[in-house]
Amino acid sequence: MKSSLSNAIVSACVLGIGITVGSYIGYQLLNNPEKREQIIRSFQDIFDTSKRKVMAMSEDIAIKTAQMTNNPKVNQDWVAQQWENVGY
Repeated sequence: MKSSLSNAIVSACVLGIGITVGSYIGYQLLNNPEKREQIIRSFQDIFDTSKRKVMAMSEDIAIKTAQMTNNPKVNQDWVAQQWENVGY
């Protein structure tokens, strides 16, 4: 019983220290405009890269699904969705 109590205390202390350090670092980063812009650009780059990969993968999946099911409607639906995404 004593061991589990000490483990709980150590876990709570580590959690508290982690939250404190993370809050301090986050505060410092958000108050530095250069770092903030760098972080925002990094997230935008990650998002754009992921979006491109998903679009390429969804095209491959649509083509393979149409081939496996012998259903050209799958490709037609995918193309229609792409036109909707670009605003037509």
